[in-house]
Amino acid sequence: MKDSFRQAMAWLHTWAGLVICWLLFVIFVGGTLACFDKELDDWMRPSVHAVELPARPAFDKALAYAMKAAPDAHAWYVEAGTGRSRAMQTTLYFEDESYKTITMNPLTAEPVADTAGGTFFFTLHYNLHAGNIGMYLVGLAGMFMLVTLVTGVIIHKRIFKDFFTFRPGAASQRAWLDGHNVSGVLGLPFYFLIAYSGVAIFMLQYMPAGVATAYHGDVLKAFEEAADFYERPETGKPRLRLHSADSLFDDAERRLGEPVTWVSIHHTADSSATIAFGGDHSRHIAWNIRQVFYDAQDGRFLHLSEPPSTAYQAYSLIGGLHMAQFGGNAVRWLYFLMGIAGCVMLAGGMQVWVRKRAACIEAAPFISGYSLVGLLNVGVVAGMPFAIVAMLLANRLLPMGMTERAQAEIAVFCLAWAAAPLWAAIRWQQRSAWRDLFATTAALLFTIPLVNFLVTENSHFLASIASSNKTIAAIDIVLLIAGLAFSLMARRCHKRLTGEMR
Repeated sequence: MKDSFRQAMAWLHTWAGLVICWLLFVIFVGGTLACFDKELDDWMRPSVHAVELPARPAFDKALAYAMKAAPDAHAWYVEAGTGRSRAMQTTLYFEDESYKTITMNPLTAEPVADTAGGTFFFTLHYNLHAGNIGMYLVGLAGMFMLVTLVTGVIIHKRIFKDFFTFRPGAASQRAWLDGHNVSGVLGLPFYFLIAYSGVAIFMLQYMPAGVATAYHGDVLKAFEEAADFYERPETGKPRLRLHSADSLFDDAERRLGEPVTWVSIHHTADSSATIAFGGDHSRHIAWNIRQVFYDAQDGRFLHLSEPPSTAYQAYSLIGGLHMAQFGGNAVRWLYFLMGIAGCVMLAGGMQVWVRKRAACIEAAPFISGYSLVGLLNVGVVAGMPFAIVAMLLANRLLPMGMTERAQAEIAVFCLAWAAAPLWAAIRWQQRSAWRDLFATTAALLFTIPLVNFLVTENSHFLASIASSNKTIAAIDIVLLIAGLAFSLMARRCHKRLTGEMR
């Protein structure tokens, strides 16, 4: 009975994992890079690397720009530059739920050349750049991952012994299986945390029946009660003037008891408009939702957020554990390394499936389910890193004055990624696509610091060291380390390939 149950769990683990593994790999890579999304944002904006952050954010200048650009927007939101990302960002939110973000010089609030940046990977992680449809797909992938984690624990009789068993020099299938097991056991608590919290963050979207019943579908009302989100109803009368946000800065910091990092104005053209200030999420594990509100016309104090309800505090804690904005660089590096382990686990599982069926794949025609799995493995596991590196290189090579520059970077990413499975199909008979893509990725990784040195004045490694800009220098170092890792993988693939050809 035990064996039949374990066999059933093994079947479920295999097929539940295979159905969703490629999507999970994309989500994991996006989330791993999003651990340092703001640092990547900063690295990909060389035009602000020589700018020193002001002692106080230039909120009034940014709001003046927003008022000129979109006087009737539903809300203006200005996020100050920080040590993690220097540029100031102003986002204009419209009634139709669309929005536009402008990247600004933190001193002058003048627009600067934008980039897809680390924000691209953050969005890729939680909705695949596909809006609500993508969000639901990611949620489905998270639930499948929980199933594969539970079944994986059940089917491994020697789960702790497997953790200490890694034979990279063994036969290909054995090496991939060892890599899958070691990385799976190593990060098991982390994977459970990430999968569960990732699904829980969007629980109101995935399970809306409670809000629909208790609040007649008014999600905002639910949040107002649970988290003390302050909102004034519109009066229908025009706002006569806009009070200076900068003049309220000191009072806002005093009331909040922490540094202010953003300001927003809601109902911008209405006399009910409010100015709200808030801080970042780095001081506690739970999300920081405390805000202080002022009347946008005369600047009088209106409201200071009360502590949220216990239920919302628990929700914020779960979300905070997933987002990893607490604990500084130590926690971000921990999540980053565990994210890499997750990518190894997923890639190993995909390759184990292929290696177990090597004979069937060899005998099958090119147009078959086996070849589809093989092409997807190459296109996703080897193709996505290649696309990411191509995007980083494009960031340095595209003209700074180019219109829609961020979209051009994304286009390079998409084209490079699409080329990977195509190349795998072309090289199917030679079975060299893994080696080719790993080697090309390594070459590009080594090229980026060199191009960085040639085309930027304040962003290359030597300039970063001279200006004590450790974050920018660290990214160049990580790129070189990654280049070495991909070189070793390419070399290993080449040795296996030449060994099989003898």
